[in-house]
This record gives sequence, structure tokens and C-alpha cells, in this order.
Amino acid sequence: MSTDKTARKPLRQRVADRKRGIKEVIPMSERKKRVAKFLRLAFTTSQYLGLIMLLFSLGDIVTNGYRVENPNLIVVYSMMFLFGRFGIMIMKSVNMFR
Repeated sequence: MSTDKTARKPLRQRVADRKRGIKEVIPMSERKKRVAKFLRLAFTTSQYLGLIMLLFSLGDIVTNGYRVENPNLIVVYSMMFLFGRFGIMIMKSVNMFR
């Protein structure tokens, strides 16, 4: 048995905990923490960057007399915002159901 792992609980204790609804929490590894931190940063950046660019596009539309010159950019900016928003929501829901 390696020294870095803790000893397991006896079988009776594990069964009793399971019947009471207590789940054993497995600590997150350092690599998973770094990946989660990077993903959260990427999703947040995508969300806010898409929102800011949508705001600039709206300003451009208003100054051009409410005429949309490039609707593809609006779709791209909206998808950036939605990608970031749904990514954060999925990360939160995965952590909630552990």
C-alpha cells in the first residue's frame, strides 16, 4: 500500500454511509484543477468578448440607420456568447452532481 493514499473505511462503514446517502468525496487532481481553471477562463472570456462585440455591432447598426450590413458577424458574436454561457453552466452542473 502506498503512503499517499488513505486507508479505506471498513465495509460496514461504507455500507452504512451509502444507506445514509453520504457520498465519498474524491479530491480533484492538480491536472484536473488546472484544466478546469483554464476552461472556466476560456468560457468566461468567450462570453464577455461576444457580449462586448455584440454591443459594438449594435452601435454600428444604430449609426447606419438600423441597416444590418453584415449579419454573419452578429451570428458569430452571438455564438461566442452562447458558447461561453453554456460552457459555464455545464461546468457548474457537472460539479453539482458529483
